[in-house]
Amino acid sequence: MKAGRLWLSIYGAGFLVCFGFLLVTLLTPIPYGDVTRVGRISEAEFRAHRVHPYVDPATLVDTPIGAADILVIGDSFSIRWAWQSVLVKAGYKVVTTHWDKSGPLCADFGAWLQRSGFKGKLVIVESIERLLPERLDAASQCATMAQPFEAIPRATPLSPEDVPSPWLGLNWNAEWASGWLTWKHTRTIKKATSEVVFDHPRWGDLIVARPLPDGCKYFSNRLCDKGLFLVDDTHNPELTAASVASMQRISAHAAPVHVVWMVVPNKTTVYTRPNHAQAFVQAFDEARLGPNLFAFAADAKSRTVDLYSPNDTHLSLTGYLAFGEQVLNAVKKVDP
Repeated sequence: MKAGRLWLSIYGAGFLVCFGFLLVTLLTPIPYGDVTRVGRISEAEFRAHRVHPYVDPATLVDTPIGAADILVIGDSFSIRWAWQSVLVKAGYKVVTTHWDKSGPLCADFGAWLQRSGFKGKLVIVESIERLLPERLDAASQCATMAQPFEAIPRATPLSPEDVPSPWLGLNWNAEWASGWLTWKHTRTIKKATSEVVFDHPRWGDLIVARPLPDGCKYFSNRLCDKGLFLVDDTHNPELTAASVASMQRISAHAAPVHVVWMVVPNKTTVYTRPNHAQAFVQAFDEARLGPNLFAFAADAKSRTVDLYSPNDTHLSLTGYLAFGEQVLNAVKKVDP
C-alpha cells in the first residue's frame, strides 16, 4: 500500500511539473522573429513597438522572366519581395529567384541567362554579407550552371513585424518545455553584463545576445538595451578586397547584361562592429558595383529606429524600403 502511494505521489508530482511546463509554454507569446524563435527568447521583450509602413499590394508582384526588365538573384532578404516593391513602384518589371534555385554563378552565367529566357538589361545579385564569401568561392570553382531557372513565390509576412499580435492565441505548436526555456534564456539576457551565446540542439552556437549601450536609440522593443545577433556574423569568413575582384569576374560573365550587386551588411556589422570588412567596403565602393549599403546603414541606423528588426536578423519593413531606394538609385544609373 505504501509503495502504491509512493508511486502515485511521484506520478502526480511529475504530472504537475509537466503540466506546469505546458501551461507556461501555451501562455508564452508566439515568436515570429527568427532569432527569438530559434533562440527561444521572449517575443514580448524583443518585438518592435512601432507602426510599420504600408506597402501597396499592387507592387508585390512578379513578372514572367521573358517579360522582366530586372532579374533578382537573392537569399532570404529577397523572398518577401519587400525591397523589390520599390523597383516595381518605379515602373520596372521584376522577377526573383533564390541562390538555392540558381546555384553558383558560374562561368556560363551569361549563357544561363539566355537559356532562361531573360531579355532584360539588368540583374541584381543580392546576398547577405556573411554568406557571400562562400558563394563567391563556389562560383570560382564551376564552369556550368546546371539548374534551370525557377522563380520563387513570395513569402509572407513582409517582415517579422508584419504579423498578428503575439497575444492572440495559445502557443500550441511549440515544444512542451519551450516556454520554460524562453523564460530562462530571457532572464539570463536581462541579468547579463556581457554577451551570452545560446546553442541550438541541431546547429550548435547560433544566437548571441549583446549589451547595447545606445540600443534604445536604435530599437523600439522593450528590452532595447540588449541586441540579438547571429554567431555566424562574426564566425564566417570576412569579405576582403579580393572578394570584389571575384564579383567583377562574375559581372563580366553576365555581359552584355549589367549586374548590380546588393550586399546587405550583417546586423552585427551595423550595430556592434562598424569596422568589419572595411577593406572590402572600400574596394567595393571604388569599383562601383552597386550601392554601398554598409555606409548607408551605418548612417541610417541613427535616423531610423528598427532599421533591422530587433527580434530578427533581417531588416524591418522600413529597412527593406530604405534599402530598396538605394538599389533603385543604382538601377537608374544603369537603366534610367
